[in-house]
Amino acid sequence: SSLAPGKYNLTVEQTGFKKQVIENLDVAAENVQGADVILETGGISEVVTVTDQPTTLETENGSVQKSITTEEIRNLPQQGRDPYELARLAPGVLAPGARGGNGNSVGLPNTTGPGGSNSSIVQSENQVPISASGQRLSQNNFQIDGVSVTSLQFGGAANITPNQESVKEVQILSSSFSAEDGRNSGAQIKVVSQNGTNDFHGSAFFKYNDPSLNAFNRFFGNSARPATPQRVETRFRQFGGSIGGPLPFFNFGEGGPAFNSGKDRSFFFFSTEAVRNNTNNTFRGFVETAQYRQQVIAARPNGLTARILADPNSAPRISSVIPRTCLDFFGNPGDASNLCRQVAGGLDLGSVTGSLGATTGPTGGGFDGIPDIQFAELTSPQRTGGNQFNFRTDFNAGDNDRLAFIGYFTPRNDDLLSDASSRSRPNSDLQNKPFTYSLTGTYIHTFSATVLNEFRANFVQFKQNQVEDSTRTNFGIPRIEIEGAGFNNDRLRFGAVQSDTTPAIFNQKTFEVRDTLTQVLGNHAVKYGAEFRREVSDNDLSGGSRPLFTFPGLFNFANDAAVFEIFDVDPRTGVRADARRNFRNDFYGFFVQDDWKVRPNLTLNLGLRYEYFAPLKEGQNRLSGLVLGQSARTLLDARLQIVDSLTDPDRNNFAPRVGFAYSPNFKRLGFLSGLGENRAVIRGGGGIFYNRTPNVLLSNSRLNPPFFARRFICCFSEGGVQYSLGATNSPFSFPANTSLIQGIDPSSGSILGGNAEIYGSERRLPNSEVYKYALEFQYELPYNIVASVGYEGSQSRNLIRIVNLNFFYQPRLSNSGTTGGFAPVYYLKPDVNANYNGLNVRAERRFAQGFQISANYRFAKSLDQLSYEGPGFVTNQTYPLDQRQEKGPSDYDVRHNFVLAGIYELPFFRGNKNSLAYKLLGGFEVNGIVTTHTGYPWTPLLGAGLRTPSGEFFGPIRPVFYNGQQPSSNSNANFLRPGGIFPGGGGAYFGTAAPTNPDFAANPPAIGRNTFRGPKYFNVDISIAKRFGLPNIGVLGESSNLELRANFFNVFNTLNLAPFNFGDGNTFVGNSNFGEAVNGLSGRVVEFQARFRF
Repeated sequence: SSLAPGKYNLTVEQTGFKKQVIENLDVAAENVQGADVILETGGISEVVTVTDQPTTLETENGSVQKSITTEEIRNLPQQGRDPYELARLAPGVLAPGARGGNGNSVGLPNTTGPGGSNSSIVQSENQVPISASGQRLSQNNFQIDGVSVTSLQFGGAANITPNQESVKEVQILSSSFSAEDGRNSGAQIKVVSQNGTNDFHGSAFFKYNDPSLNAFNRFFGNSARPATPQRVETRFRQFGGSIGGPLPFFNFGEGGPAFNSGKDRSFFFFSTEAVRNNTNNTFRGFVETAQYRQQVIAARPNGLTARILADPNSAPRISSVIPRTCLDFFGNPGDASNLCRQVAGGLDLGSVTGSLGATTGPTGGGFDGIPDIQFAELTSPQRTGGNQFNFRTDFNAGDNDRLAFIGYFTPRNDDLLSDASSRSRPNSDLQNKPFTYSLTGTYIHTFSATVLNEFRANFVQFKQNQVEDSTRTNFGIPRIEIEGAGFNNDRLRFGAVQSDTTPAIFNQKTFEVRDTLTQVLGNHAVKYGAEFRREVSDNDLSGGSRPLFTFPGLFNFANDAAVFEIFDVDPRTGVRADARRNFRNDFYGFFVQDDWKVRPNLTLNLGLRYEYFAPLKEGQNRLSGLVLGQSARTLLDARLQIVDSLTDPDRNNFAPRVGFAYSPNFKRLGFLSGLGENRAVIRGGGGIFYNRTPNVLLSNSRLNPPFFARRFICCFSEGGVQYSLGATNSPFSFPANTSLIQGIDPSSGSILGGNAEIYGSERRLPNSEVYKYALEFQYELPYNIVASVGYEGSQSRNLIRIVNLNFFYQPRLSNSGTTGGFAPVYYLKPDVNANYNGLNVRAERRFAQGFQISANYRFAKSLDQLSYEGPGFVTNQTYPLDQRQEKGPSDYDVRHNFVLAGIYELPFFRGNKNSLAYKLLGGFEVNGIVTTHTGYPWTPLLGAGLRTPSGEFFGPIRPVFYNGQQPSSNSNANFLRPGGIFPGGGGAYFGTAAPTNPDFAANPPAIGRNTFRGPKYFNVDISIAKRFGLPNIGVLGESSNLELRANFFNVFNTLNLAPFNFGDGNTFVGNSNFGEAVNGLSGRVVEFQARFRF
């Protein structure tokens, strides 16, 4: 397993036997493999040579896995040239690879996080939408060259997405039964990077994508709610290349020249890829007019609003003005008649009146004939991109020592990110320049023919400082929202986006060392291993220390009369809150793995792993947590105080693993003798796995007092609202608001006179535990096809959900300014269970004679009470007080999933690939991936709340009345008609009114969670290529060629519909669009690529 993937020659010599040579033995990545060698008696000078036939029989372990080869990576279509997109080819894996109408990755339902590869390979944290063997998205693990590149903040996200040129092979394990694999229970995705050889090889490519090549997605809505089809508008240009070969190196005391050629001794490989995307999409919305801006500047020259409007970069990017009526603006005849007049150039909403700080009515001083609002088509330019640089050097320092150094550097440069929500104002544009890199070193020492040691170390860092990078953004303008009647139920906004992570300041580092000693003891191959990982997160989520102000109408905005302010502050001083924390956590792992060749046709894999995930700590003693009371006074006696960690250590994570692979000799079984010998494998295994808790679940504790409070005040200046601008363009230059100095209640540790939002965890937060098991039968069919049928299952315990403790216990609330309380109290609770059972049927033919095919069918069922633990509205439960009511199909439960992938080289002149005829007229290739599944489940909702015993309300809820009538089938045609799969609307099936008695116990859900199925999915991606052979001149060599390729994603422009997510408008039974599709996924996307190889 320490060999790089590729084809090898194996020589076996033994006195009294003929030498046996097996040529072209195929070795896969990061995987123990076996080769049966039958020695014939004779002289050692006699040689028997056998050419290995490509077969995918897996005879050495019971893991559920697939190796993605170089041919598949180079030839199969992948969005954004992202190799992780091919994870869907592995058995037991659900990874549709769907793209939204705008071209962005579509995540698994009801998940939150950084998203998939929306920025191609320069995505900073690529959370690939994968569920393997029924596991959560956050439980996947990514490695490159044997060391982790998984994000410490978000589970299941890769810090590094390697470019295609740098990848030699990818091993994907849906269920691994080796004790070597840990950290997470989901997919283990292991990348092996390309290395140099004795010959110089290289490549150069250019990929072109443009909206003019793409098709609109045919989503027209329905007759009641028409929609405009969408087209992917990205303009990706990707280019790069690679070169590798022998690396000239010093001669150390060997005499002769100072340098040697490097052949057989030292090698190098270098690759690079650049990504550029320059788009200028359009959108429509109501914006203020130039006349309104001039009126405010003239009437309030000393006002803060006038200063904002005087900046020409505050004006929206208007492409054209479109006439609209007052009714279009307000949506109801009453307001349209009373609050608006249609005039030349737009809509007159009133006039400036009063003075600075004075409040006024909706029309201010009355209509003046001057347009204040207009409807416009606006442009939203985006200039994004980045680069990736990869290097690898390998050194053979003698016969017993091998060293390698590998690096990936991914600087991203999103030079212009306009904000459509603020109407694309230049001074609200953002820049984004994250930098992610990994450095890895490996040292392999051979002590003897039976003892080998592998040492690996790596360092991964993801950093970003949007405050420094956004040089053109004026963060000294607060986020401003103008609300009130009109604006099409939207708001008019000024200033850059405001959130905890905007502007973003991230600094995440992972240090890791691993050592594995392999010893062959007779028919035992035993591995002893240890690993240590230190994770450091110095993120600063201080974006909320730049205030947000709300104004009721344009003319209060003109008077600087803000009605509402929200600001993250230090409640002790009123100055901005410092949300930078120095989080630290360590990991220790130990394992022993014995691969025991009991008989030539029977291998047992026996292993034991131990893992310790140390509790998260803060390096500057700025971690506060809630110490709870007892029983009924759990929250009433709770007190917030400084703690060393939020959770107790979990030190009993012992994980035994067992696997087997048995190759029966059917010739000895009369009635099965026709099945032959060495053509079948019965394999399987089982084991226990533990999952690391992602930092994102605990890092929100930075928002707890006494260091931090998210405060809002209302109304107008009388309530303490202090409308202000920053002293500079910095988001940290706003003055302190003395109204926000509240102090700390010594009895509770909360803010005096208010209820603080609290984040924490139960002290006992064990790492979630997963039991996985599998059994499979493989059989080799004619034409080098291996077919298999197998069962794969899992049971998960102690999975996490986030609950509001105020639902469960009588809350401690503030009392008239003399005490401090807690509301809400978000706590991690490890009480979610899950189980999964799946049938895997697959057939595969490795690439040979110009043809390869892989087919995977999965029939599965996954059940749980919650499918993702990340913070966010979509992970709320509808009846959190009773987990029994929450049990249902997982959000990613798909009953039938099928993936077919193939590579086919047309047989034109293929007999002699060196002939001129083949180089000019042959070399045509058609490759593709077919992906289809039967839809995700979803839950109907009622926009009402239920009262808990503590008096708090939760919602939305599931309907409390259902008449049992079944909806229509989940076909596209049904989702596209008015009423969707519920003809007649939700009222014909459910009670749509809020319960008159809101007590939760009196209103159990009338229908189970995730009862209905969303839209089915069918997609075909095709890649067509023509290779032109090049003359064998100089470094070009026999295999040099120029390849022209066209990729067609969703080649038939099939209309796929967006999944239903929790809280979407079409999931509420009282809404008119209940049960209807509201969005389509991506239409056909076409891209062209030219690639030169030598």
